[in-house]
Amino acid sequence: MFVTKLDGNAQGGREILGGKAMSLNQMVAEGMPVPEAFCITTEAFAHFLEKNGLDKPGLDNLANAIAGGVMPADLEQQLRAICDELGDAPVAVRSSAAAEDSDQSSYAGQFLTRLNLRGTEAIIAAVRECWASLFANHALSYATQREESCAKPAIAVAVQRMVDADVAGVLFTIDPMGENDECMRIEAAWGVGEGLVSSQVSTDSFIVRRDDLSLASKVIRGKAMSTLCQPDGGIALVETDEDKIDAPTLTAAQVHELAEMAKRLSASESYQGQELDIEWAMHRGEMWILQARPITTARAETVKVYADTEETDPVRRDNALFSRMDTGEIVTGLMSPLGLSFCRFYQNEIHGPAVKTMGLRKMMAPHTFMGYVRGHVYLNISASAHMLTQCPPTRDPLKFTTRYATDEVDLDTYRNPYGTPPKGIDYGLSATYWTGRQVYNLTTAERTAKKMEQQRRRRTEHALGLDLSSMTREELNSELERIDTAFRDACAAYMPFFLQSFALYDALAEKCETLFEGKGNGLQNRIKASLNNLRTIEVTRGILNLAETVRQKPALARIIKATPTHEIVETLQQSEDGRAFLDTDFAAFLKEFGARGRQEFELTIPRWADDPRYIFDVIRLYLVNEVELEKKMADSEAERGSETERLLASLPSKERFGLKFIIRSYAKMADLRERVRPAFIAETWFYRRIIMEMLERLERRGVLKVSDFPYIDFNRFRDYMAGRMDEQEAFSRELIFKNRRENLINLRSEEPPMSLIGGYVPKPASAVPAMDNDGQVQGLGASPGIVVGPARVITDLPKQAMKFRKGEILVARFTDASWTPLFTLAAGVVTDIGSALSHSSIVAREFGIPAVVNTRIATARIRTGDIVTIDGDSGTVSFESCQGTEAPAAMPEEAEPAAATA
Repeated sequence: MFVTKLDGNAQGGREILGGKAMSLNQMVAEGMPVPEAFCITTEAFAHFLEKNGLDKPGLDNLANAIAGGVMPADLEQQLRAICDELGDAPVAVRSSAAAEDSDQSSYAGQFLTRLNLRGTEAIIAAVRECWASLFANHALSYATQREESCAKPAIAVAVQRMVDADVAGVLFTIDPMGENDECMRIEAAWGVGEGLVSSQVSTDSFIVRRDDLSLASKVIRGKAMSTLCQPDGGIALVETDEDKIDAPTLTAAQVHELAEMAKRLSASESYQGQELDIEWAMHRGEMWILQARPITTARAETVKVYADTEETDPVRRDNALFSRMDTGEIVTGLMSPLGLSFCRFYQNEIHGPAVKTMGLRKMMAPHTFMGYVRGHVYLNISASAHMLTQCPPTRDPLKFTTRYATDEVDLDTYRNPYGTPPKGIDYGLSATYWTGRQVYNLTTAERTAKKMEQQRRRRTEHALGLDLSSMTREELNSELERIDTAFRDACAAYMPFFLQSFALYDALAEKCETLFEGKGNGLQNRIKASLNNLRTIEVTRGILNLAETVRQKPALARIIKATPTHEIVETLQQSEDGRAFLDTDFAAFLKEFGARGRQEFELTIPRWADDPRYIFDVIRLYLVNEVELEKKMADSEAERGSETERLLASLPSKERFGLKFIIRSYAKMADLRERVRPAFIAETWFYRRIIMEMLERLERRGVLKVSDFPYIDFNRFRDYMAGRMDEQEAFSRELIFKNRRENLINLRSEEPPMSLIGGYVPKPASAVPAMDNDGQVQGLGASPGIVVGPARVITDLPKQAMKFRKGEILVARFTDASWTPLFTLAAGVVTDIGSALSHSSIVAREFGIPAVVNTRIATARIRTGDIVTIDGDSGTVSFESCQGTEAPAAMPEEAEPAAATA
């Protein structure tokens, strides 16, 4: 029996149909709405192996042998008969291994699936690919780890009519992230479900009570991208229509219908009360069940978690203060498992030597530097404050502690659990060491900045000159070790400037508060010295220069304006002007700024040199909008200078001199900080390039997929590169799946607080809490002024940047250097996360536009098109909906890990 229809009467169990096809047949028998499907049985696979002499034990490279094998005539005849019966209808071809979707093992993602195929040849080719996937290294590794024998491999293939879904998703009959056993969870996305399964799109979440199937809660997220079937076959990740981004994917009635189907299926004779993971799709209101498998993994625990899992002292563990205020935009927001493991590498290998350059005589253990909660990176404030008591300016640990605390923690009864400050000779030695280090740092500051600028350019020349594809693993590992050294040196040079900037800004704020008796409403923001040399503003100037070059060549401008972003580089290569632009002006820009990007410790996100499409989007924006960068800068500088002089004139000479000194010192430190910062950012890009090179090699060998990039572990990768760990252990499928699952749980969990003391009990994401006043959120006034304008909510910068219009209010979770080009067009800025020294605040002040940061819920409450009023002095954001509907009850959410771009 080579082929059988899955009509509920197909003969043979798992050993003939494989797990997936057997499940489809069972669901049809239970009366479930399942698209028409056929199964190419395990007997067909065995017949193919026998006829090609591939059924002998001990054969190597079976995957390639299957690709080159001859299809037996009798089997091919039956396959073509299936295709004739299906006609021109698009189909999904899915592997159905005998061990797959069992009670013990899911094998999710181990074998091949091909979607939206048409035509006989494409279907037969996909069947071969499914067979070959049984012998991919990662599948064999998974089987070995599950202690399942592959001595007699068996695989079937399901060929199923494709549902061109408007909405698709998964349903868990027991919520794997819930706090009790009483609810189901539905995740839904626009288009077909592949984008959800591969973590490329955001989803809505619906929690349904199991007893009466009523809706317990829902979270409607911004869904910037959708996965859609393409007319010429296959699927593609495309931008979601504007009116669907914030719209719910399912109605209450449709949620109930899905839950009812799931409850009936779970209770059926085939599944006998098992908890199920169900994939479903909806087309024009009609629901279809595509797959169902028993849930084989344990549910997420909701016990208390601690940021420092290595701390064994219960006093320190329960009383240490952790905060992610001002940890830098490079680690702001949710990190992928790879990003988190890279942060741990930084914590253990880099942070200590870097911080010591500040003048700390004694360092604590590396595990006390940082912490991690639900995918977010925290600084251990208690430990940092305790180390800083060695320094005379921060002798009082509360001075540093207060700087990082938010209203989520109570400092009234707080005591630092790491002990009292050093005293006597110990403190004298520490203070002397600190003083000497400050003298050294100040006298060498300019020389250090120049050295790091030269190092960055020299290292970039070196990195771009390497042919990574021709280098052995040993050679690449030697290069990684060189990156380690340069990374450590650059961070050590950066840290004193970074911390002094914070200290001087705090001193400026305190001085203003004292001198002007609370009447200033954030005067420190108005009178701080110009930071026109900020590296982020230099980037914007660079893009403006590119846009001006393009504007002067009408033919080139027409190409860039008219060409879709994903085709832009290829199209430019086809014209003489385009090639010249790419090889000269654009190449020079990328050489200087190509290492920049979003969240620059998040190694999964491509840098501009890896994927320059965002830069072309900004160039296109600048071509169609008048940009007044220099005017904004000049106006802001003039207003600030005038205000500064007026305020200084009102002070006695002694106070005036002191305030001027602080202002000048802050400006100098900020300038040095921004000159040095690109040096260590470039090194993180060099790490990424080598990881990508190795992943592509490993994918060609079938060890893992490039799409596994976000879920590998950086430290295991380094052990593999150094020969300390073999590839099966370093890239264990169990680890990949564990990391993927934990990342999904993090995405669907309530965001942990900005500051916390002791343990934290994670919670599933829920609706945003009600505000005290409708149509208003409160944050921190970061750049003064009042402005009114239409909102533009951007949750996915590369996909949504082109929609931004001059004069709109930019509303985002947070911003970093890659957002700066939009500030030139924005009338104001609102963010969920931020502080007076976050990127949003600094750049908004430089451009002279009002900004409110740290609102926590702005992206959830405000919708694109709402009329927003920003009061940058009071920190208030008011908004009025222009759509006649309430804003969606959505939790702010980070983008899923980016698909790696070679």
